[in-house]
Amino acid sequence: MTVDGFPIPVDVSGPENAPAVVLLGAARQATAAYEGVCQRLHTASLRTVVIGPDPRLKPDSVIGILDWLNVPWAVLVGDRSGADLAWPLAARRLDRFTALVVVDRGHPSAPDADGQVHDETCPPVEMNTTALVSTPAARAAAQASQRYVFGDFRVVDMLGRRNPAESTAQLAGEIVLRTSTW
Repeated sequence: MTVDGFPIPVDVSGPENAPAVVLLGAARQATAAYEGVCQRLHTASLRTVVIGPDPRLKPDSVIGILDWLNVPWAVLVGDRSGADLAWPLAARRLDRFTALVVVDRGHPSAPDADGQVHDETCPPVEMNTTALVSTPAARAAAQASQRYVFGDFRVVDMLGRRNPAESTAQLAGEIVLRTSTW
């Protein structure tokens, strides 16, 4: 798919008329890296839209992709660098997303492990949110994000390693949990 003049890999699969999950991939992760997660979500009767990483991708670009695919609303998932885009997207587009799941990233207004705030103008997220974390630094950033989430907020330690292939069941389980709160 071409978005804003540049190609973006987008993989759409699963039951045609099912509730949607939009997954914003991590840097250096092809959309195929999420096949295991998507298969589990399809088993749970969910449709998946995996959008590959690209630093040029902006919130309006994601909304344009969803409009083109006729996806009116979805659960939003951001894996690491994908979460850097997912937080502000969820904060500013309550009309399009029902819940948020992020991996190893805190809210942009919360200080990260180095004490740096990435975007102090990012509004709070007003939806149920899960932060999966794989390191103590990611846990601290997630815990600091709680004040920027107006909804149920969970911080969950990842049991596997930091890649989607080894955390497939846990990531899919957390996404399904958030879809059940619609």
